[in-house]
Amino acid sequence: MKIIQNLMIAGLVIFLSGYFSSCQKDEDYEYFLIQVDSVSIPETILANQSFELEFFGYIGYNGCYSFSEFVSEKQNKTILVEAQGKLNVKSTICSDVMVGLNGEKLSLLLKETGNYNLKIKQPDGTFLERQILVE
Repeated sequence: MKIIQNLMIAGLVIFLSGYFSSCQKDEDYEYFLIQVDSVSIPETILANQSFELEFFGYIGYNGCYSFSEFVSEKQNKTILVEAQGKLNVKSTICSDVMVGLNGEKLSLLLKETGNYNLKIKQPDGTFLERQILVE
């Protein structure tokens, strides 16, 4: 019984140390919405087959900026996408390079045929909109 109790305590300590160290890691970055200039959409998209969108745009003016993730949500025939970037605020030395999306890919799967409206949210609150035809 004592062994199980000690294992449970050890597990709790490991969990809590991982939890708090991951929170500390997030404090190293400032997250923001990326300005997407364009998106490449395949000419043919078939229902129930995944496909990739390629995104292009400016992320930041030095190597402390980077791509973080895409956040996407489907609402009926509308696909909302946010391209999120991050800035390393703890770094004191950043390479002198322009950072862009450079074709970052988002994989999607649409189950129904028809016309879809792709809406990519921009930092100023507007949307870059494109039509997607699914056959």
